[in-house]
Amino acid sequence: MSRCRAWWVVASTSAGKWHWRDFFQNPAEEGRNWGGREWIRSPVSWARIREMRKGDVVVAYQAGEGIIGLARLASDGYPEIEGGPYDTFDLAPSPVVWLREPIPLFFVRQIPQARSYFEFLRVHHGTVFRIAPEGFEALLRLIQALNPEQVEELQAFLEYA
Repeated sequence: MSRCRAWWVVASTSAGKWHWRDFFQNPAEEGRNWGGREWIRSPVSWARIREMRKGDVVVAYQAGEGIIGLARLASDGYPEIEGGPYDTFDLAPSPVVWLREPIPLFFVRQIPQARSYFEFLRVHHGTVFRIAPEGFEALLRLIQALNPEQVEELQAFLEYA
């Protein structure tokens, strides 16, 4: 398994009128300048985006559906406007993994110690949240169990540097 840094990033069609499907169907176009002051307004998210680094993993969570894919950062986090909060980052167009079987939030909550591994389960305001390495490892096992036909694709994604 992997020990890379991972971030839980929420999209909501009700709040932001944007669905993660938009990115996974056209990652080269939809992955640039992700976020910005229109979408990222939480100080928690600004702090997490400040920590984001190129190559980190993004766990794509669609509100109401669950985790629907994985992507990598194409840039460090940065402010959309110079001197502003860190509210923007770029997603790499490849590699990406669009899960055939989304991972419902209910299943994530069943992971032992989930509340300590997934910041999203404790902090309910924001878009970008930290995932502890142990939580990411457990999440990868869950993804593989629910998407056994994508194990090789997932391994290739994780090996990409």
